[in-house]
Amino acid sequence: MAPPQTGLAAQLPQRLINFFARYPPQMYSVSVRPPITIPPPPALLARTTAAKATAETTSTTTTTTTTTTTTNSDTPTAAIDESLLPSPYTPNREAKGYKAPDHSYSNALLWKGPEGRANPFLPQPPAEGIKGRWVGARIGLRRQAELVKLARKYGVEELLPPSPKMAEYKEARRAENQGLAIKGTGVGQKVKGHKWERTMEARLEDRRKAMLEMPEMIRLWKQRGHGRGWKKWPKRSGY
Repeated sequence: MAPPQTGLAAQLPQRLINFFARYPPQMYSVSVRPPITIPPPPALLARTTAAKATAETTSTTTTTTTTTTTTNSDTPTAAIDESLLPSPYTPNREAKGYKAPDHSYSNALLWKGPEGRANPFLPQPPAEGIKGRWVGARIGLRRQAELVKLARKYGVEELLPPSPKMAEYKEARRAENQGLAIKGTGVGQKVKGHKWERTMEARLEDRRKAMLEMPEMIRLWKQRGHGRGWKKWPKRSGY
């Protein structure tokens, strides 16, 4: 008869208990993964910084509600100047439009496991110097997703081995693939685009200048007798 479970183990479902008994967290979990030396992608750093700033702002607002309200009402919010943002379109045909994402950071998150013990969530390559096929993961992706959801529900996701179904890996992968859903929106990416898209900025600038010069054009139109001797647009319609 198995001894009664105590502490955290008593609150976990039997499926997680059986998994941790077979793959102890002190040997396979994310918490014992070696440190990653590859820097995270800039998009992930920006999200992390924004999340920390939001958390700090929330805590400050909770502690000093009156002071924060007065400061926010007196300080104007910073607006983003859209004219300074780079255009995703380029008229240069020689420009490279697609830049393959770098998955080095997200791949480093998937730790292969301790020496001599393979991560059950990842496929394993053949032994060095031996020709052969990769060995599939002991636990498939569907079962991985079920285990990760169950562990996240009970707050022990970090005790599982690194898996592509974990939120940490998905967030890093999403940050690395930023801009692939809409081509050209990634950092440093450009696309050729349609002709009307490439010439949009020039046409909008011409319209802006025409609107600024409209009062002077109306004055000249009336001065010359409503179109007599008029060489520019709008031409006299023959009335």
